[in-house]
Amino acid sequence: MVSTLGSPDVLCLQEIRLREVDEAQLAAMASALPGYDCAWALARDPKNVTFRGGRMYGVATFTKKALRAESRGFPWDREGRALVSFVAGLAIVNVYAVNGTPKPYWDHDLERFEGDRHAWKRRFLARLAEECAALGRPLVLTGDWNVTRTKLDTFPRLRTEEPHALARAQLNDAFMPGLDVVDVWRELHPEERKYSWFNRVAVARGRLDAARVDYVLLSRSLLPDARAADVLEDPKLRGRSDHAPLTLSLRLRGARAPQRRSRAPRGARGAARR
Repeated sequence: MVSTLGSPDVLCLQEIRLREVDEAQLAAMASALPGYDCAWALARDPKNVTFRGGRMYGVATFTKKALRAESRGFPWDREGRALVSFVAGLAIVNVYAVNGTPKPYWDHDLERFEGDRHAWKRRFLARLAEECAALGRPLVLTGDWNVTRTKLDTFPRLRTEEPHALARAQLNDAFMPGLDVVDVWRELHPEERKYSWFNRVAVARGRLDAARVDYVLLSRSLLPDARAADVLEDPKLRGRSDHAPLTLSLRLRGARAPQRRSRAPRGARGAARR
């Protein structure tokens, strides 16, 4: 995976499924890519994260040591869904957004169940927007957003029923305009169809059931510096994941060469190990 994607300056992984007590695995991940620093945000929520003994969710960001990145998570993010890295004047946010379900959500601030995970999905986006607005730097927000933005981004159909439409409206009409960010791949490929998630059962039966739910949201001011962006649909690059990698080549103003940022498929912990 890593050799196929080349040697990106920044590599973002989602759904690494590790806990803080998994010290040997975390050490192996941190040393998996020589020449890179590795930072992570992990699930630490015994109320809402119980499956697999708490080995769920989590994000990790690898940055080349020469960039001297500083990374941190957000205290309220108990599910390990967001990590910001400050690199070359940018705030690069690695995101694994909530997948809405009818399961009740325990609200730690209220100390009670408050709505379901569909509602938590929308609250997560709202809180992330507040955090990103306060960073004071151009934004590169990349990862699995668990939202299909338009009909062009899915097959066979766009789910227009509630609560899916609410999440889509929040992303398209509030989150993105509020931060003045754009979907960089769609900006560069306005009519093209590519998908980042594939239903593996359908694929095994020779059918297409897919959606573009992974994307890079870029500060509008950075759009002129976006040299290329892609969704790598080749099944060989997905490995055991049902998500495809993304790539972005971004020219930093005043830099001598384009800076490349990639997002590997979620659930691709092994890919980082080589």
